[in-house]
Amino acid sequence: MNEIECVNAFYDLVYASNESYQRTFMDNYAHFSVAREWLISHSINIPFMNIMNEYLFNIVKKAKSLDQVGSILNHDVKGELKKVRDHYRPMIHVLFIPGVNEDVWPDFTIDDPNVMVINIKTRMTENYLTFPDPFPGFMEALVNVDKWPGALVFTEGKHVFYPMRVKEDIAKLDAFIHSSYLWDVNRTHASYYLHISDVHLGPEHKEKHLMILYHSLNQLMDYLHSDHKLKTVITGDLMNSPSKKNMYVANDFMTGLKKRYHTDVTFVLGNHDMIVNGLNLAGGQKSKVIAYLLGEKLKILEDDKVILLKIDSNSEGSLARGKIGERQLREIDDELSTVDHLEDYTLVALLHHHVFRCTKSDFLKISVKEKFVLGKLLDTSKALVDSDQFFTWLKRRKIKYVLHGHKHVPFFMKRDGVYIISAGSATGGGLVEDNSRYLSYNLLKYDYLSQRMVACFMFYIDRLKTDKTRVEVYLMEDPYAN
Repeated sequence: MNEIECVNAFYDLVYASNESYQRTFMDNYAHFSVAREWLISHSINIPFMNIMNEYLFNIVKKAKSLDQVGSILNHDVKGELKKVRDHYRPMIHVLFIPGVNEDVWPDFTIDDPNVMVINIKTRMTENYLTFPDPFPGFMEALVNVDKWPGALVFTEGKHVFYPMRVKEDIAKLDAFIHSSYLWDVNRTHASYYLHISDVHLGPEHKEKHLMILYHSLNQLMDYLHSDHKLKTVITGDLMNSPSKKNMYVANDFMTGLKKRYHTDVTFVLGNHDMIVNGLNLAGGQKSKVIAYLLGEKLKILEDDKVILLKIDSNSEGSLARGKIGERQLREIDDELSTVDHLEDYTLVALLHHHVFRCTKSDFLKISVKEKFVLGKLLDTSKALVDSDQFFTWLKRRKIKYVLHGHKHVPFFMKRDGVYIISAGSATGGGLVEDNSRYLSYNLLKYDYLSQRMVACFMFYIDRLKTDKTRVEVYLMEDPYAN
């Protein structure tokens, strides 16, 4: 149990569902004790928590409702929690977050009884940027991770991030909080890219999982402040197999994304978009699917000065592996040669198959079969046949960003200056933690002035408990670096 988890649990208690904060407070007695001490140190009084010893904790943990907890402890648990919420919800909250890999600032306060300031005292490091169940409003701080240190200022339904660089900014923060423009969102030179993969449309249960995906995206949209249109890239396996019905379902899905989120959609095909019952389609239906869905090889996004390279990794190789081939790379080179002032654009490669081996995040369980029986073989067999040649081409072309899917494993790698980012399955599959089953997707933040990707966010959404989420944050390039 760490400080961020304590902060998060408290604000989940104030603003979110019972389940979110209970998962943190009631995980085990050691975690509960840490959380209770944190509450006491911030003068937050919840009487029923103060009387619980380990014996009572283990009894309360089995309770099915707050009414049962109240009966066990002989306390008005619902009333005490309501009192906490009624007191803290109307306040303006200031959560100061230190810079990543920077020293922690001295504590400060703001002289206003309606403002609550919490100073994060933990030194934030790049290995530390994992956030389970982020409370409502905290995403405002996360999407601005490239601007830390700073203050997340929020109240119910409102949130803004205020960057701070020097101690003198504390006085400016005070003035900002008491200004008439407090909740005016400052749109910066950021553009956002949703990275979705392995939707596997076709089976009926996928429709239910899509609703969970939409629910998460609906919440995320409130935090993406940009003057540029949202971009969505889909890195293959739109369909479970390329029947005519599934083809139309996939098209409806992409049209739905455009309508819901006013987003531009770009995609490449995966191996499941081209196989039926494990057999590679030849001619006929395969040709119709490709003609209907695939489109151009280059997608130029003029507002961001980005060119998306739509690479077909299914054209050669086996079903599990992919291969790009020298001919295709030459064809892309030829098409790029037709772009005027190519040096003014950032190139982003999209493909389905893995460039290198991918591994699961540490918090996810790995099955015995995957780990001991087939683990290494599977990881090797699902990398590109010509990965070394492809990586050499990326370096020659000065392509720094590669997005892919395939194994349903979110994964972030930087190798020799190239960022290789995998998305999991947007409808779930293969990501397991205890009784949780996760679907996942990525978000990338792009600074269109410096033409650099500055951060990658990996979202894990529990499709069994949809309020259970996890966000992993990866810092990329500093937009201000030379």
